[in-house]
Amino acid sequence: MKHANDNTPLDTVLTTADVVARLRVSRKTLYSLIAKHLPNAARVGRDYRFIEADIVTIFNGMRGSCDSTFGNALPARTITSAAPTRKAVKSTSLRELLTKKPRKVS
Repeated sequence: MKHANDNTPLDTVLTTADVVARLRVSRKTLYSLIAKHLPNAARVGRDYRFIEADIVTIFNGMRGSCDSTFGNALPARTITSAAPTRKAVKSTSLRELLTKKPRKVS
């Protein structure tokens, strides 16, 4: 009969702080690497948990050759538009208003 605790053991589970120290990157850099190379990372509250395979995947991503379960990274797409978007027009007009020189009072 199989008991509930007869499961195969997990690898050593590491916290975000452990991985930051091990890879010698900032926390912000680690989070961006997680977003790129581990989209289904194990999250506990605001923190992540990692196993050795996750660290290898992140490190390979840092080197530019990610062997994640999603295969090779897709080439970047560039989209060009004939006309500026409404957001771009609004942003440009706001920038002009904010950088306009104030009127001289006579």
